[in-house]
Order: sequence, then C-alpha cells, then structure tokens
Amino acid sequence: MSGQSLFDVLSKAKVYDLGQAYWPNMPVHPFDPPFQFYLYRYHEYVRKSFDEMGIQPGFSDAISLIITSMHSGTHFDLPIHMSQDMKVMGIDVRPYQRDVGFKDLPEPLHSMEKVPPLLLRGVLLDIPAYKGLDILPERYAITPEDMEGAAQHQGVTLQEGDCLLVRTGYGRFFETDRDTYLYKWAGLSDDAARWVAARRPRLVGTDNLSLGVPAPFNSHRIILVENGIYTMKSLDLERLAADRQHISTVVVLPLKIKGGEASLIRPIAIA
Repeated sequence: MSGQSLFDVLSKAKVYDLGQAYWPNMPVHPFDPPFQFYLYRYHEYVRKSFDEMGIQPGFSDAISLIITSMHSGTHFDLPIHMSQDMKVMGIDVRPYQRDVGFKDLPEPLHSMEKVPPLLLRGVLLDIPAYKGLDILPERYAITPEDMEGAAQHQGVTLQEGDCLLVRTGYGRFFETDRDTYLYKWAGLSDDAARWVAARRPRLVGTDNLSLGVPAPFNSHRIILVENGIYTMKSLDLERLAADRQHISTVVVLPLKIKGGEASLIRPIAIA
C-alpha cells in the first residue's frame, strides 16, 4: 500500500453503524418470541455477598441476562432458517435437526459456526430516492424495474459476491413507530427477489422487518432456500443513504453459534 498502513487508510473513512438497538418490548416479528433483558445481579447485593465472604470488601459487579431468539432486531439468517417442503437447496433438513440445533449438515448447507467473518463490497440501492420519495408507500412491492432503475440512477452494478443493501425507508420506524414497522413496511416483490438471486450476491440486507411483500416468505424461499444466499434484516440504512454512499465496504461478524440457523449482529459499512 505504498507505505500506508491499512489503519491509515481506514482512519480517513467514515464508519456507518447499520445495526438497530435492542431493548425489552422492541419490535420483533409477531411469530417470534419477545426480546427480554434483565439485570441478573445488582451491585448492592453482590457487594453485600462479597463483604460477607471476605472477597475484596467494597467491590461489586452487575451481570445482565438476555432471553431472545436469534431473529430479534438486526440479525443474520442462514438458508437453514427456512425450508420448502422440508428441503433447503434440495436437501431434506429433518435428519439434521436436534434440540440443540443442526448437526452434521451436508454441503452446501452449514450452521452459524461455519460462517466466516464477512468483509464484502456493499452496494446500496436506495429505492425511495430513485423514485423521488423519502420513503416507499405502505406495503409497496419493489419491482425488478425499481432495482434496475436505482442501480442505473446511482451508477452502480451489483456483482456476484457483493453485499446488497436495499433501503425502503422503514428502518426509521424501528424505535419510533412499532405498528408501522411491524405491519406496514415495504419490501421486495417475488420478481425483485428473483432479480436479486440471479445476480448471486453473497449477502442481502434490508431495513425492514422481513424481505418481501405481499407474501413475506416468498422472498425468503427464493433467496435463502432455493439459492443459498445469506440475508440480514432490520438494518439502519438512513445515514448511509443520506450521505449517498452507494458503494462501501460492509463488515459483518456473526456469532459462532454451533448448530445455529441465525445470529444477532452489529454490521458496519466503511466508506
């Protein structure tokens, strides 16, 4: 790098936090369990116990406890998260399910511990901006023409192995309007999902609750189940879009959960 360290290069870039916050009663998919967060240990009780046991008098700590599915808020999905007729990419997943997750999955299927740290070229398609809007209409189904038009308008091309980021504008409601976020979001039409799958990105991320409308699971079937493309949802793409950073470097570090089908994440974009 001609004498420049990677840090020198990155220090001049801007880092965009693409993750949403987590808190009790946060919006999660109506089919999923709620996100629960508790303080399991309080300072005053721990100090009393430590004092009584003679363990460093005056010292204390607090420890929190989370109870959640891996599909709360900003999260990462593997193909084995969904199936069609019990099959994922043509493989019957039933023999590989256990109470503690998936085990001995045949290739190309795998569980979360096999997902490497992801450093990908990010391509943001800002669909509202292309259409001259701030946000897409409620329950709007994005078309392939919208995807093509946004790419041309922004001067970008989605390449195989990229991370596609699709902005609908509904990420802004995650903390402010639970009802709109859970029930009124816009997303990919089935044909738009096929448009995406045909370009073979490695990862597809959206700022809404689920990938598609009006039938949300069709896009999952097309992208995850049939084509084995990773997905992430409930992103915050507002600042990236406001700065018109249509090309970035996206970094995603999922948890290495053995047998897992998904993971909570905090992705970033560097531009």
